[in-house]
Amino acid sequence: MNSKSKRLEDVSALNRRWIVCPSCDEVWQRPSLEEGERARCRNCHSVILHYKVKSAERTIALMLAALVLFVTSVSFPFMRMERSGLSNEISILDSITILWDNDMYGVAVICAAFILIFPVGRILLLLFVGTSIYSRKSTGLGHALSFRAAQFLEPWTMAEIFMIGVIVSLIKVGKLADISLGPAFWAMTCLMIVMTLGSTSVCRDTIWQDIRKPS
Repeated sequence: MNSKSKRLEDVSALNRRWIVCPSCDEVWQRPSLEEGERARCRNCHSVILHYKVKSAERTIALMLAALVLFVTSVSFPFMRMERSGLSNEISILDSITILWDNDMYGVAVICAAFILIFPVGRILLLLFVGTSIYSRKSTGLGHALSFRAAQFLEPWTMAEIFMIGVIVSLIKVGKLADISLGPAFWAMTCLMIVMTLGSTSVCRDTIWQDIRKPS
């Protein structure tokens, strides 16, 4: 066994025995919890551990649903506007290409990153980690980096900010034209709900413990 493998095993052993409070960084001995139980830091009373069963299965189910909703949201019209017999449909991809065609390259790239690239990247990363754990395949550095990247992307997936902007625009434009919402609008709304569930119902600690298990 080389020194690198030995260090990784030592780190895994420490993580199985100790846990750090995410709020105050106090180190505590890892408690043994039953399903649904929570452990709180005795220093700041923040929740440091919440045992949730079937984290890998939850991750796979939610991310598969999110992937279907994401494909739907970019494949169908987002809304339709009609006034005086003239009508026009627009999709999420159309909104980005319109910005690009009007020489607003920076805004187009930012919108594409925050609305399309980052969300689908996080979905695929979590699917990769979840399916590997569920299928009992050996996990290692690649899975740890993938899960860490998915956590890093979480605050940068701004589909909800996009939807807030759309709703504000609908309120302003609604008096000027007849607006009908397309399948992509409802798919994006459901996608926000599913991604929120994915952030709250999946136990990150359990997934990290599964990733750190020796192969």
